[in-house]
Parts: sequence; C-alpha cells; structure tokens
Amino acid sequence: MVKNAVRALFNLALLLAYASSWAVTGAAGANISAQHEPTVIPGEYLVLFKARESVAVLEGRDRTVAVAMMLEIQGEYLATKYGVTVQNTFSAISESSGKGMFFVRSEKAATDSEFNQKLFDEMRTDPFIEGVSPNEVKKMISKPAVGSIHEKTP
Repeated sequence: MVKNAVRALFNLALLLAYASSWAVTGAAGANISAQHEPTVIPGEYLVLFKARESVAVLEGRDRTVAVAMMLEIQGEYLATKYGVTVQNTFSAISESSGKGMFFVRSEKAATDSEFNQKLFDEMRTDPFIEGVSPNEVKKMISKPAVGSIHEKTP
C-alpha cells in the first residue's frame, strides 16, 4: 500500500514538476488526444532513490533533519557520479516516503542524444536508485471541441 502511494506521489510530482508550459490547447474540431502526447525534454530526469530504513524509523523534527541530510548526500552523489545538476528536490515526498526524489539536468545530455540515453540507462541500473523517468511536459488544459457538451453557449 505504501509502495502504491509512493508511486502515485512520484507520478503526481512528475506532472507538477515538469508542466512548464501550461498552455491552452485544442481547436475547433481538432484531435484533442493527439495534442496531449507528452513531449520529452532531453537531459532532464526525475530520479527516485530507494527508501532509507534509517530515515523511515524517525519521526517529527528528527525525521525532517534526517531527510534534509539524506537529500544533501544523495544530491552530491548524483552530481559526482553522473555530472548532473540538481534543479529541485521534493522534500515533502521524501519525508513521507523515506525516498529521496530529485529533478536533475545534464547539459551534455540535452544536446547529445546518445549520451542522453547512456546516462538514462546508467542511472536506471544504479543499485541505490529505484526509478528514473525522463522529463515529460504534458499539456493538461484544452479547449472543448465545437459541439461538445462542455462548450459554453451564448
């Protein structure tokens, strides 16, 4: 049950962290579903570390401090081992799950598709990392098609 909740939080964070273009999409008679296809941004990833039991057993302020230290160490690990820049951490998710979650970027992977795939594969096979997802921009807002029940009538 906790694993499902963490996955749901992971998916929610993916949507929120990467929705950098919240534009209104769609047009009269257009195929709305085709416009909702995610766009992958090369060189950007969401990384989820495996749970740390030493953090999971703590509560309150002790847990908050332990998570802050854990995120600092894991962020340095990502920067040192993979050469990525930590753009954001998700401390609330990390505190509730005991799993470090990061939004990271690699300048080299952003311009070199072969390196992008290699970096992605390396992070996925890292024994400390539970999951890696490429940054995907998903458009969540659309205009209803002409004649739909959601279209406002004058």
